[in-house]
Amino acid sequence: MENERLPIKFFAKREVDNLRVEPGGSSDLPKWVLDERTLARKSETFVNAVAAFKNEVIKKERSNSIIPLVFKTKIVDDATAKTHRKEVSNLFKTGTQNNILGLSEADEIIIKLEGSKDTDIIIERLKNIEKFAHALSCIDSIEEFNPVIVRSEKDVKEDYKVRLINFQNYEQNLSIRNYFEKSVSDLGLQLEKTHYTSDHIIYNIKSINQDALQLINSDEAFEAVYSIEPMPKYKVALDMGPTDDMEVDVLLPEDGKKYATVGILDNGIANIPHLKPWLSEESWTAYPEAYMKKNHGTFVSGVVVYGDLLEDREWVGTNGVKVLDACVFPDTDKEGISEDELIRNIQEAIKSHYKEVKVWNLSISITTPVDETSFSDFAVALDDIQEKYNVLICKSAGNCSNFTIGHPKGKIHQGADSIRSIVVGSIAHKKSNTDLADVDNPSPFTRIGRGPSYIIKPEVVHYGGNAGLNEQNQLVTTGVKSFGLDGSLHQSVGTSYSTPRIAALAAGLYQEMEEEFDPLLIKTLMVHSASYSELLKIPNVERVNQVGFGKPQSVRNILYNSPHEATLILKDEISKGEYIDIMDFPMPDCLAEGDYYSGQIIVTLVYNPILDSSQRAEYSQSNIDIKMGTYDTKKDRDTTRRNILNPVGRDNSKNLLLESAYSKTKMKNNQDDFALKERLLIQYGDKYYPVKKYAVDLSEMTEANQLKYTTKDKKWYLYLKGLFRDHIETKAQLEETDLTQDFCLMVTIKDPTGTKPVYDQVNQKLDEYNFWHNNIKLSSEVTLRT
Repeated sequence: MENERLPIKFFAKREVDNLRVEPGGSSDLPKWVLDERTLARKSETFVNAVAAFKNEVIKKERSNSIIPLVFKTKIVDDATAKTHRKEVSNLFKTGTQNNILGLSEADEIIIKLEGSKDTDIIIERLKNIEKFAHALSCIDSIEEFNPVIVRSEKDVKEDYKVRLINFQNYEQNLSIRNYFEKSVSDLGLQLEKTHYTSDHIIYNIKSINQDALQLINSDEAFEAVYSIEPMPKYKVALDMGPTDDMEVDVLLPEDGKKYATVGILDNGIANIPHLKPWLSEESWTAYPEAYMKKNHGTFVSGVVVYGDLLEDREWVGTNGVKVLDACVFPDTDKEGISEDELIRNIQEAIKSHYKEVKVWNLSISITTPVDETSFSDFAVALDDIQEKYNVLICKSAGNCSNFTIGHPKGKIHQGADSIRSIVVGSIAHKKSNTDLADVDNPSPFTRIGRGPSYIIKPEVVHYGGNAGLNEQNQLVTTGVKSFGLDGSLHQSVGTSYSTPRIAALAAGLYQEMEEEFDPLLIKTLMVHSASYSELLKIPNVERVNQVGFGKPQSVRNILYNSPHEATLILKDEISKGEYIDIMDFPMPDCLAEGDYYSGQIIVTLVYNPILDSSQRAEYSQSNIDIKMGTYDTKKDRDTTRRNILNPVGRDNSKNLLLESAYSKTKMKNNQDDFALKERLLIQYGDKYYPVKKYAVDLSEMTEANQLKYTTKDKKWYLYLKGLFRDHIETKAQLEETDLTQDFCLMVTIKDPTGTKPVYDQVNQKLDEYNFWHNNIKLSSEVTLRT
């Protein structure tokens, strides 16, 4: 019975678990709101600034200009919270149109002035220090907005990337884009337009020098420009070395078996004997054969199909997956590729095959580190593709050579800040005398997080090789194995080769399940199973920055439980104005055989936030808060009272996912497997993280909290609530749309002694509390008890 494998299961909330968000908050002003005299001085300064804008606005009205005047207001540090930001936004909102355009930096709001009437309204509000004391205290300065211009250091002709301001109005944006395009054409310049998303458009002004850039700068259409910078271009190089003499038999697909396919977004796949049986009959390419190199894509594909076999390890545990050749970049030794061309190629490749190929591997990067306060255009495009076509992109974190000169690891590359993708770093699979990394620790070359707005990227890691320097200070690598263009075995290193292991795992999970493809579910399964090696030497506080949530388990271990654990999956959506409060969470009684509940709980939440690229640092416009814990009793509530909407509530509840509930001494002294590999207590606060994970051991709670909150008479609850930023709430009101976000939640409850019937009792509780539940549908048979 000890090795019995039992399927994880879905469950659904009940109607009674849907509750309405109740009004709350205090009408009292924050303590830091300024005194009347200081407010009067601020008011005068700001009125003068906007009055100066009015003269420009009147000129625009007289000339019938279609481009509004744009200014920015800087917010003081204390006012960056959602409630304070809303006060500032309300001060500048002047009508039915949304004139709050977005953020230029994390603390700067961009605002448009449509006409002199709008300007007069804002001036009157700025004078009203009594009514707008809160908003005025939040504002540090008001000044005209100027576009971000990055000039090339080379005095040669170069392609420039241009982004226009999003004026938050479809017709206005359309007219201004047409005007800009005509203006650039009138200057005799070549312009190429790429839709990174439907409303995130990037222009490539081809082959211009500094003089031409100055011409654009002097044109009226330039007033609509948000930023100009050299168009990113890059080359892809693959250093391969010989590997041990070994022979690998050609694997053949089983007749009649259905295989999932991984799309390889790369530089092509060679038709070598080992890969030929696994190559999809269809392919996609943007380039003729003479412009394709195929070395990188071939190596990546070999890892996808033969990864476990070549290393003689069951790291992924698939029974074979197919690969589709999608050549999205050329031989960059002959010709570099620009970011916009790469985006168009990826869009077309996935559009052509998304119905049959749901998992895609992208082991290439724009070789520019991410910005801390803004998500990259590349990431925005990748997110849009995944949303539009319901696919999952496995994206490499990027490689870094800083270790060769003794410098710290660099931040992840642009593209790896994609919210919808699963981003993969690299850890070392073995160590030679010259290698710098110990086994199961971050490879010297892997790039690390966090991403913009401090989100956790990469989410996971896998084996991508090791590296170091010899006595002559030359680079030496201990690579992972795959195939070269001639079909022989080679070794190489990089996050390019840890990523296809995750792509193979994602495809393997999809292949094993008789479920519709759901990228949220696949991503949640991998993150939930991920853990840290007991060999990991990184301090706890640094783990998520270096290796995300760790290395996922193999397919079989992800999909099955032992009798002493139970994993539940809740897939749903959450809307503005509603929250989920499951007050009968099925915690098994067998974990309360002593005075207190014992056991280990792992909770993973992955959700699809609403995204808006115009909001930069606040690209993620929605969030879900999660709590899980205990309470004493359900209590009746008087719905006739003001602001009371829900008839039943919880009494004396405690969220047990908080670090403050646990003893630092106990956690420090505990060195068991769970503490070393699983334990994860992150203070997410009100940060808009699209992936959240907790892992707690109830035995590590403080004695006082054990006594208060985990006695055997306690009831258990699970709580989920959506949060939405002011910008998207305003936009939804104007467009008369509902705000919802999909999520996938996984909860695993474990008995650390391996003796208690957790799986059975959770099933019994689900029945007792009238939950719908069902085993995850698997394509292979599973051992079940009779």
